[in-house]
Amino acid sequence: MGLIYDDPQLAALTLTRLAAEESEGPGAMTGRMHAILDDLVQRNGAGYLAELAIVPARARFAALDDLARATGTDTAKLLDLMEIEALEGLDDDPDV
Repeated sequence: MGLIYDDPQLAALTLTRLAAEESEGPGAMTGRMHAILDDLVQRNGAGYLAELAIVPARARFAALDDLARATGTDTAKLLDLMEIEALEGLDDDPDV
């Protein structure tokens, strides 16, 4: 039997918790995320990362859709705004 975070939903939640801890200040959390991902790939194969990427994308869309309904805004418009913000943020990233 694998670890509890072998389930993509639970793995995404584990990574989200680490991201929340990381947002509280600088630390070694990113290293922990990489260690978890490396372990998951070793035990489940590289294809597992695709499943892991799908889970938060779906959750993010669901949250965005809920926000759109609550604010009376079109989901596609909110998604467009998020995409524009992300693209504009690329200019600010010195690693790119």
